[in-house]
Amino acid sequence: MTTFRTTRGCILGISLALVLAACSSSGSTPAPAATGTTAPAGSAPAACTKTIGATLLSLQYPFLVTLNDAMKAEAAKEGVCFDSLDPRQKVDTELSQVEDLITKKVDLMIMVPVDVTQSGAAAKKINDAGIPLMFVNTKLDASFASSGGKVVTYVGSDDVKAGEIQGQYVVDTLGSGGGKIIYLVGQYGGASTNLRKQGFTEILSKHPEISIATELEGHGSRAEGKTIMEDLLQKYSTGQVQAVICQNDEMALGALSAIEAAGRRSEFKAIMGLDGEAEALTSISSGGLTATVFQDAVAQGTGAIQTAVKILNGQTVDPLIDIPFKLVTKDNVAQFK
Repeated sequence: MTTFRTTRGCILGISLALVLAACSSSGSTPAPAATGTTAPAGSAPAACTKTIGATLLSLQYPFLVTLNDAMKAEAAKEGVCFDSLDPRQKVDTELSQVEDLITKKVDLMIMVPVDVTQSGAAAKKINDAGIPLMFVNTKLDASFASSGGKVVTYVGSDDVKAGEIQGQYVVDTLGSGGGKIIYLVGQYGGASTNLRKQGFTEILSKHPEISIATELEGHGSRAEGKTIMEDLLQKYSTGQVQAVICQNDEMALGALSAIEAAGRRSEFKAIMGLDGEAEALTSISSGGLTATVFQDAVAQGTGAIQTAVKILNGQTVDPLIDIPFKLVTKDNVAQFK
């Protein structure tokens, strides 16, 4: 959903008549209704003195939709414009969106990068334009900094820790008897994919009684998670696999759907996702998924805009604003709803 706004005075949440009046007064065409841009709330549109631009990996993920909504809401509170775009996990689209935002002369840029290395080209464009750059939720690998790339701060959670939490949960759940795991990752090359896998495999490396039977790329998709699991249930008979661990809740919910449809739920001691989205929490409560790792999308989005405003006001900010991950099981799921 790559959208943009043609006039910064036009905002969502007001009547169509006001939008048309505000836009026509400046001689511009009205902005599309699905624009990702927000302006300060009030009785009438007001011009923004500062604008934050963002390109956000893919808004097919509920987690990133929540993060985006939190950023929009906080931008309105802070009195800044916010123009967010959806590259749909495509590096070339991400690059063109960054070029578009540079042309619009945004004052600060936020990236949730598509690819841990290839997104460096877009980030470098931001650097070359002299626009402050922030990473939120995920970041580029060390090659960006080693090649002279500059980022003011990272607001998000440590994905290595998320992988470690998943790994330790598997160890604790399977116990000394161990077992075999189906492991579904997001998208190879993605920053969070690599880091979550790093943390997960570091924990498992200390427990040879546990092994990964199959690792597959599910692109963070519920539909792919279901299809993959349907195929693997044909490959592995009862008792051959004891756990399914997924790098996000969408894939976990898809895998769970296939397992339940096959009538094989009782075979799996652990079916685990990551993100802590609402449907996953409900599933844990009802005995579907066994666990997830909660990642606070609202805290990340709110913190990102608050930090961006400090940067725009000339304040010094920490290079890392950490929002910790937390394990969620049936024992504590009520705390996260």
